[in-house]
Amino acid sequence: MVITVGVGVLLGWCVAFAPAWIVQHDIGVQGGSQLSTADRLRAVNDVRVVLLQGAAGLVALGGIGLGAVLSLRQIRVSREGQFIDLFARAIEQLSSEQVSVRHGGVYAMEQIADAAPHYRGHVAALLASFVRQQAPWPPARPPGEVDAERPRYTGGLRDDVGGAIAALSRRSMVLPGDSIELEKVDLRGAELVDHDLSGFCFAGANLDGANLTGCDLSHTTFAEASLKNANLTGATLTDANLTDANLTGADLTGATGLGPPPAPHHAPAT
Repeated sequence: MVITVGVGVLLGWCVAFAPAWIVQHDIGVQGGSQLSTADRLRAVNDVRVVLLQGAAGLVALGGIGLGAVLSLRQIRVSREGQFIDLFARAIEQLSSEQVSVRHGGVYAMEQIADAAPHYRGHVAALLASFVRQQAPWPPARPPGEVDAERPRYTGGLRDDVGGAIAALSRRSMVLPGDSIELEKVDLRGAELVDHDLSGFCFAGANLDGANLTGCDLSHTTFAEASLKNANLTGATLTDANLTDANLTGADLTGATGLGPPPAPHHAPAT
């Protein structure tokens, strides 16, 4: 408001007083004779018209610039509103009773992360939470019921859970330095060949019989996890945390980055 008033006062002063000064200055520079009163007034009015036209042009340009700024702001607000709607719908899909709908919600979340970088951390955390809830270890349902379903899974995992882990492993939503918290999840028999799981945390998880061939497992945490009969052929295990991990029968052929042997796993007393 203050700036607008100041600009208005300055323009008013220029239009009122500057023309006479410009005409007088021009006469002095040219060294010509003094103008008659009528000619002087005509010259002053001509200069005033030019100044008014210039001021009008500046006001018009300012209006165009302000309109552009307001339009851009409105576009951003509208776009953010669209992302919020998409995010809310994807959350609804993830909470569906149908596996196919939840699977669609996973891919919707990945698309949101690709299109809106400021949502990436939220999407990664949400999908990790989704996996923990949908595939907990030990199972929340009767073990017999879960075991009866597992032979029908593709790649050892239900479609929605497998899709979420695959999306996380593509890392488009994983912010640098962030860890994906998948503690105490049931990944028995999971086919995770060549997945980038670096920095993930599988503490207390069950990966018995999982196929981790060629996976990047650097800085990954497997503390107290079970990897019995897991296939770790050609995996990268640089700085992986295998404290108290159960590697009974695991195939580590060609695995790289292995440090000292992990601490022995002790079965709980019965």
